[in-house]
Amino acid sequence: MSGVWGVGCYDDGARRVAWPVSTDEMDRDLGAGARRIGALGIGAGDRVLICSMLSEAAQHWPLIVGVMLSGAQLSCADSTAAEATRVAMFLRRLPYDAVLGVGPALLDGLEALGHDPAAVFASVRVVGAHPGASDRLRALGVPVHDVALCGPALAIAPTPGAPAAVDTDEWTLDAHDGRIVVSSLRPRAHPFVRTPTAIRGAVVDGGVVPESPSRG
Repeated sequence: MSGVWGVGCYDDGARRVAWPVSTDEMDRDLGAGARRIGALGIGAGDRVLICSMLSEAAQHWPLIVGVMLSGAQLSCADSTAAEATRVAMFLRRLPYDAVLGVGPALLDGLEALGHDPAAVFASVRVVGAHPGASDRLRALGVPVHDVALCGPALAIAPTPGAPAAVDTDEWTLDAHDGRIVVSSLRPRAHPFVRTPTAIRGAVVDGGVVPESPSRG
């Protein structure tokens, strides 16, 4: 195992957990990120906005690099209510082919500013949203790819309505007491064995069908 690339962070449903990431596993994840971007139909000349948090860099960096390797144009924003102004500005001024990582806080921010999320995302070909946001967008008629941070593994549905899939060379998902658990399949600086995640839902065909948290 090579040296440490960095430290990742994930939510296990009860607390935030830090874990070391080696350069070997990040190199593998970068290749997977490029393949997953291609599977979404994103390529050269497209414009992509990824919404995430710095604490989620270990999960999102492979996707960000995958966008750049595809030849698409990349924009980034935090997935917070405070970033809603910038996200709305991006989508108003420029045509985007994909927006990945929309979360409930970002939707709350858009609505607080008086924006209709259906109108904001109307011209975006690929909209990827987390639990708590995906159901709200679907109710507004927006076709949504489910996105879920299954602990250290990022799950993305290849098409709207399909289960959100992880890189099956690296991860396997299962459900225990209604909560998704994740296991690593290849050597990692920190191994995962049926590790609990914050995501509730079911596993279908190896992917996760997330359960939307209640609003309150």
